[in-house]
Amino acid sequence: MKKFFFLLVAAIVVATATYAQSSMLATLSHEGQISTFYGPLALRDAYASAENGDIITLSSGSFNSVDITKGVTIRGAGMGIDKLASTEPTVITGDFKINIPDEVSERLTLEGIYNNHAIEVCGNFKNGTFLKDRFKDIRYNGSARINNLTMIHCKVANKISIPSESSVSCVNCVINGTAVGSGNSSNYEFLNCIVRNDYFNSDDIGVSTFKNSILIIHNGGNRLYDSAVAYNCIGIGSGYLFYNISNTTNMIKEFKDVFKTYTGTYNDDETFELTDDAKANFLGIDGTQVGIYGGNMPFSTTPTNPQITKCNVAAKSTADGKLSVDITVNGAE
Repeated sequence: MKKFFFLLVAAIVVATATYAQSSMLATLSHEGQISTFYGPLALRDAYASAENGDIITLSSGSFNSVDITKGVTIRGAGMGIDKLASTEPTVITGDFKINIPDEVSERLTLEGIYNNHAIEVCGNFKNGTFLKDRFKDIRYNGSARINNLTMIHCKVANKISIPSESSVSCVNCVINGTAVGSGNSSNYEFLNCIVRNDYFNSDDIGVSTFKNSILIIHNGGNRLYDSAVAYNCIGIGSGYLFYNISNTTNMIKEFKDVFKTYTGTYNDDETFELTDDAKANFLGIDGTQVGIYGGNMPFSTTPTNPQITKCNVAAKSTADGKLSVDITVNGAE
């Protein structure tokens, strides 16, 4: 990691020696070589030059979207403003499609990005990883399959929809809506999540697994199918939600008993923090609090890898040939 970072800094200094550069920056790592791209089209330009297995790193700022057909890693500076780390989000603007050919063995990884449009999955999307991202809609076309998608520390503001014969695992995520194709042949797995759904007894989510999670519904008589699995979960909005679940580890509560500020309406600034009483008494299987701050990986928006959060290079060098470079990099501890 240190070798990569030093190469990255060197590439920035060399490539920007003739003009000033602020935060719109993308780097492409291919077989140990670093290429640098600038401006709103930097993601598209870096992606056009990328091959399967390459890594694209984006600074804070807004980048035009690109359809993804390669197994690459795209890392941003984060999904939101982090005042403590002094970081701003990496925004990918516009809809985009994911359509990776079956013969590609490298996985797609998206980390530390914010998107307020629609992502459409095409073809057979397998073994993807979405980490610390904020999405609005994840959807699919009629012939798609989503196999073994893992989402960790993500927020979905509107809905994630998966086709039949598909599977998604969500770990310490906020999911504001779900849907699946017909046939009850798909499943979600939720671990330490907050999940809102209109009908938990529909095909949308009926055969899913819930552990240490908070389930929210606005249809008072709704209940999970008996084919669902639920352990150490909190239900809000329906007194019958766990009626068909045979174990007694789940509880029905009200918003005021569980959350400090959240009342059921999603917004990006909401922290979803539990009350002090809930933190102490509403515990998951492992003895930590239910919801996104419990378990082995408590929710955090800080990316796991060092990210470029600021890059300012002087317009020209000094009289003695020195160039002023101001680069800020943040990463999870």
